[in-house]
Amino acid sequence: MENDLNNKVKVGFVQKVADNQFETETLWCKKYGQNFQVDNIPFIAKRISLGDIVKAEYDDDDELYYFEDFVESSGNTTVRIFFYKDELIDSTREWLIHRKCNSEVLQARSIVSVNIPKEVDYFPVKAFLEKGEKEGNWVYEESCLEHQY
Repeated sequence: MENDLNNKVKVGFVQKVADNQFETETLWCKKYGQNFQVDNIPFIAKRISLGDIVKAEYDDDDELYYFEDFVESSGNTTVRIFFYKDELIDSTREWLIHRKCNSEVLQARSIVSVNIPKEVDYFPVKAFLEKGEKEGNWVYEESCLEHQY
């Protein structure tokens, strides 16, 4: 079992990406009683956000916890931005951080995964994302939409 000094473990989230094709994303999670709290922003896993509380079961063969079920939503939204122009990644992340939205980069795939906290007004962020998409800078997807609009 992967563990660090902060009582974090990796939890695998299996996602179907095509017929008979699956991809597993492992996310750092903090122990939260008998459950786990997601502690990084997902790139692949859908319908999951930073701060969500999940139930996971340990697999002895894989030596890894696997997602079983949701316990509690954080209320945060996760958005993935697929960049056509890598040179826009840093300035986009800067724009987002000024709106209290953290992000992580998967450079190999030119993807930025964004956490939009429940307290943040989603309208300006969505408008920014739509504008960038219309300008041909990226496409984006709301992989876990918790904000109402």
